[in-house]
Amino acid sequence: MLIPIGCCRRLSTYYLSVNRNKRSFALDLSNEKGRDIARTLAKNWADVVVENFKPGTMKKMGLDYDDLKDANPGLVYCSISGYGPSGPWSSLPGYDVVIAGTHGLMSITGSPEAPAKVGVAMTDIVTGTFAHGAILTALYDRAAHPEKLGQRVDLSLMESQLACLSTTAAGALNAVPGTPPPGRRGTAHENIAPYQAFKCKDGEYFVIGTGNDQQFSKLCETLGTPELAADERFLTNASRVTHRDELIALLEDAFSMKDRDTWFDLFRGHGFPCGPVRNVQEAFNCEQAQYRKMTLEVDHSVAGHIRVPAHPAKYSRSPIADGTFATLLPPPMLGEHTEDTLVNLLGMSTTDVNNLEDEGIVSCWRGSSIVDVAQRAA
Repeated sequence: MLIPIGCCRRLSTYYLSVNRNKRSFALDLSNEKGRDIARTLAKNWADVVVENFKPGTMKKMGLDYDDLKDANPGLVYCSISGYGPSGPWSSLPGYDVVIAGTHGLMSITGSPEAPAKVGVAMTDIVTGTFAHGAILTALYDRAAHPEKLGQRVDLSLMESQLACLSTTAAGALNAVPGTPPPGRRGTAHENIAPYQAFKCKDGEYFVIGTGNDQQFSKLCETLGTPELAADERFLTNASRVTHRDELIALLEDAFSMKDRDTWFDLFRGHGFPCGPVRNVQEAFNCEQAQYRKMTLEVDHSVAGHIRVPAHPAKYSRSPIADGTFATLLPPPMLGEHTEDTLVNLLGMSTTDVNNLEDEGIVSCWRGSSIVDVAQRAA
């Protein structure tokens, strides 16, 4: 989705979704003056540097960890790449969807007939999440280190993807030789039945998670099919997995008798894990998400009043959901904080900033449009 800006520029909601509370400093790293500014910031002001260029790019620019650590020994330097900085695939470009295919996720996601990508860039997201934890670990280690030393943190999309295969990975890695690899079952579970979504009378879907025999009995009772719980084919999870096809066919018939939300009303409050399959708007507007304040609202200088997903963590001493932890900054426009950074961190004058902008070294957001670097440089 794109939000129109004026007559010729547009702002992506993709960008708005992940850039709150950030500051934008637009710097041309292809220019030596720009690289000098980056070095000064990294050496004198930075606790953490995060980069996701292809391996070797930062080294060529003189901005690698080895180039910065002597001047800033406490620096935590996080590099994120597709496949890691070494090895036979290190030079290959890596995108979320490709690595989901090459490293396992698509083999277990989708229908039996065809693989499918997850609806969001999950490999990208989990890599960022792993990077977050790794950076905090390095900062904690720095605080505990007698010399307060930082270190390089190296992550890749491939390794993050493999780590997230979790129980499926454990099963595959420890399987008896000759055992078929885990496959695609749509919403169903490889080793538990029934554990999936079912189509309802109104064409919507309802998802259930039957983790034990007692829950299966409750499912059958609520569906109005108590005889299934006493059927020898379905007495245990192992037998239900063995007779999965017969069981699922019977449950599909039962779920087709009522609408999605009617089933939720019937199941709700009985301690049975289940719920309606909701679209994204329904998910954020549901009563529990609203109660837990999973959206944040902020006024953007260009996009106007916007809503963005909130951080899921809640803190007892420093709450962030109501804005008391820190002032919520809207996603910045490109170069919105360039001048402020140069003036307040590096002590430059506004004339210095203007000169750098005229040379095409930096770009500054001026409130209505951003000066095109190449045009200004020309």
